[in-house]
Amino acid sequence: MKTILLALAATLSLSQAQAQKPLLPIAASTFQLEQGTTAADGQRTGKWNFYTRQQELELTFDYDSSRIAFLRPDTTRYLVDPAGQAAWEAKIMARPPHILGSTDARLNQLQRMLRYPVSALRQQLQGSVLVAYTVDATGHTRDFSIEKSLSPDCDQEVWRALQTLPDNWIPAVHLGRPTAARFFLAVKFEITDEAKLARQKRLEARQAKLVAEGAPLPAPVPGKPRYVSEVTVTAVGVERQADNFPTGGTPGGRGRGW
Repeated sequence: MKTILLALAATLSLSQAQAQKPLLPIAASTFQLEQGTTAADGQRTGKWNFYTRQQELELTFDYDSSRIAFLRPDTTRYLVDPAGQAAWEAKIMARPPHILGSTDARLNQLQRMLRYPVSALRQQLQGSVLVAYTVDATGHTRDFSIEKSLSPDCDQEVWRALQTLPDNWIPAVHLGRPTAARFFLAVKFEITDEAKLARQKRLEARQAKLVAEGAPLPAPVPGKPRYVSEVTVTAVGVERQADNFPTGGTPGGRGRGW
């Protein structure tokens, strides 16, 4: 298990280093990550299609029959617990675990919930929180743990935001039976300035225009395991004053998903 965690840490470090060229979200007016029909009572009905930011179909689920009509082929080695004793092993699944929805839509929702804690802004604290959790054989999450802490308030903010997300998963199937799988979420807190933010907005606007004109989206960063998700929370225009309190920025920060 120690070897697996060391490899995971190396992967996360590489992904964060490459985050200077983020994978930009698709404009909602251009493409919907989740497509289907909703009844008058707000419940989903019939077949729903769920897509990635690259507009690739990853899942089709029939809400009328509660059946999976399509699940994207996946040869990722997931961390699973075949014996049910928290002895995690990297295995290729007969059916990989998957959120019942779009993975990227879920990250977009998470980023909207996250805020930069005021205490961290006062200290101009930057860094990452790494959370581990289990998707059990019934398709629900449990056993959350902080694998890497930044501060009590940052850790608590990540935990708070996670509790707002729907808890509906398609569990992994290994050796013919549903099996618990382990997932990781890295949340990076960073402080930037207005100039950098303006450049980012211009880049997003150009990318949205290209997508609207039919241009292909940037390829995803290679090498990141699918059981590892990453989100960045950005505070803008933070300056240190004599009273050690940031001004001129956005105290809550803003989320950005990769």
